[in-house]
Amino acid sequence: MTQFQIAFARTRRIGFSCGLLLVLTCGIAGCRSPGLGAREDTESGPPPAARVEALNALRNDINAQYGYRDGAPGINLGPCGRFAKLFREQWNARFAEQVNIAFIISGDGSNCHHVLVKFPDGSYFDGGNGVVTENALMKFYADSRIEEMKEFDLKLLDKRSYGLNRNYPECQSYSDDFSASVIGRRLAALPNNRRRR
Repeated sequence: MTQFQIAFARTRRIGFSCGLLLVLTCGIAGCRSPGLGAREDTESGPPPAARVEALNALRNDINAQYGYRDGAPGINLGPCGRFAKLFREQWNARFAEQVNIAFIISGDGSNCHHVLVKFPDGSYFDGGNGVVTENALMKFYADSRIEEMKEFDLKLLDKRSYGLNRNYPECQSYSDDFSASVIGRRLAALPNNRRRR
């Protein structure tokens, strides 16, 4: 077993034990806590470990297709806005746990360095780096800040992407069709894959 598989198995055992304790406690005392059992769609998204594994596999697919330039993923050298838009559309159509577009903006606000998506747990995802924390992003983009687009705004996304329908000289082989296909395939394999209510 890999270390990931061992850690995942331990997490499942701990989760089962906690769930059993909750069921026993609720059965004895009765659950009066608001929110416990209040929604039928409590499985709003895949478990975090499964999500990270699937999204990092998606990252590998994307990097295998689009390659690197001087160590930087090609997908992050131009078409990151288009990729983030495709990912957001497909993820939000499948899961109740919604993701938002996020921008890495220069400290003076004059430039947008990168476009990616943000999960409600505070983690981020892009096609070139995979799942990353805010701290890791800030190491890549010193003297910058992250702005989350809480309400989707296509005009703002187009502006911050310097045009969604432009050519990408650093990632000339970029294809919406390929990107959408591989995103769909990886997300379809995740557990609890169902539309929000």
